Amino acid sequence: TNQWGLPYGHFPIGDGTNCPAGHFRNMRLVINLAFCGSVAGNRYFMDCPKQFKKFKTCNEWVESDPDELKEAYWKIRGVYVYEREWQKQWS
Repeated sequence: TNQWGLPYGHFPIGDGTNCPAGHFRNMRLVINLAFCGSVAGNRYFMDCPKQFKKFKTCNEWVESDPDELKEAYWKIRGVYVYEREWQKQWS
């Protein structure tokens, strides 16, 4: 928190910058639920052993029967947002 260095992609916002804080209102958080992304696709053989016997890649399985995934649910343990103390004044 206060001991952390500035992140690699630090973009200053607010007074004294070229990006006023007013540009950031009513934002939304998007959670990418890709079935076969770089993480999910690499774990497919472990997480879906039954499907892996028939379909050697995650993409093959998803493409084989889209109705099987018509309703999908996830448990999200948490979403964490970190901000520095001095940034809270912009909120």
